[in-house]
Amino acid sequence: PGAALSGAALRNLHRVLRVGKELRPFVERRPLLLPAGAARLDGAAELIGRIDAQLLPNGAVREDASPELRALHGELKTAREGVQRDLASHLRSDGAKAHWAGQRLCLHLPDGFREEIRGVRRGAGPGGHGFLVEPMELVAGNNRLEKLAGSVEQHNQALLRALTDEVRGHLEALQQLVDSLTWLDLAVAGAQLSIHLQAQPAELVDDPILVLEGARHPQLILAHAEGHGPEPRPLNVRIDAECPILVVTGPNTGGKSVSLKTVGLLTVMAHCGLHLPVSGRAVVGNFQRVFVDMGDPQSVAFALSTFSGHVEVLKRLLEAADDHTLILLDELGTGTDPEEGAALAMAVLDHLARRGVRGMVTTHLTPIKAFAEAHAGLQNASMRFDHQRLEPTYELQIGVAGQSLGLLVAEKRGLPSDLVAQARTYLEQLHSGGA
Repeated sequence: PGAALSGAALRNLHRVLRVGKELRPFVERRPLLLPAGAARLDGAAELIGRIDAQLLPNGAVREDASPELRALHGELKTAREGVQRDLASHLRSDGAKAHWAGQRLCLHLPDGFREEIRGVRRGAGPGGHGFLVEPMELVAGNNRLEKLAGSVEQHNQALLRALTDEVRGHLEALQQLVDSLTWLDLAVAGAQLSIHLQAQPAELVDDPILVLEGARHPQLILAHAEGHGPEPRPLNVRIDAECPILVVTGPNTGGKSVSLKTVGLLTVMAHCGLHLPVSGRAVVGNFQRVFVDMGDPQSVAFALSTFSGHVEVLKRLLEAADDHTLILLDELGTGTDPEEGAALAMAVLDHLARRGVRGMVTTHLTPIKAFAEAHAGLQNASMRFDHQRLEPTYELQIGVAGQSLGLLVAEKRGLPSDLVAQARTYLEQLHSGGA
């Protein structure tokens, strides 16, 4: 026979079995809760009674779990009472107390105890205070106690092994039960999330299309509900055959990266069967792959610079991307010379567009905007900026390229105005071809 499960582990299993049994009537009235072909939730319910009959709620073996155990515990009780009677005369000594050292009853005597007691020294007392002595007249009784306790433990282990063997005989049913309960747990968690997000189901289609109307990032919704951060602005996105790849430009801190994250997360949520936090339509196509390049992929461990890290991501993307791939690339073409970065980004976008890839790309590089304007597989988009209030509105507008407004954002963020004015002078010189 193999190893035995502990009593605590068997009681944990008992709780799982009981949950399955209690949920069975609920699920039978709602057959669509479980996928087709799912096993019954009470396939191993007979184990519940066996565990209840032999284990206490804390996992300890019941004293009456078998006739042999009942008899042994009776003998153990009688033997324990016997050594307690034998010790009683010594407890009249000043400062002497009874103390169990395992299954051996001893005297706990204070330091400096003067009275002579014939017995065996059993080490220091609890917490290192005083010392333990086993009187000679208790040795035989304690020996019997240890032997009986050993027999009880042997019977306990034999019973646990027998219960474990019964569990082994139901492994398939137990695995099916755990799978079904896991599915139900995920379904309930998804429903609770849907309520918190005020979400609704997406329409799933085979074509590589993505339509999100009034979409909001789930984490931002939950954070705002807890009093952290502003209320997230809704996002409207449409990616389809007429608008395969959006090239999103606009000011720093304008919401480009959040838009990418919202699109990516909601796409994956829909593929996981979760509802989406949208106020209008949500149509999600059958994207077999979602590629994301966001943030700084540099790696000390692999000696990658920021640009090299981006190139590694692009390499993997280009090897696998097809017409059922969604790409989300943040700051494409950055990390190297702007002209070379723009040229590389244009080549990558052209290659992906010819493959029928769908997606969103953000950039600050001006040549890419002009390239997207002229390319049939690309569509300019931008994050709207309120020029009167000098702040972003976080709204995505399709068909319009945006300005980065880096100097304006820098000034608004607190850089000295004279420094920003000097930067504008240098910018005019760059545009006019001066140095």
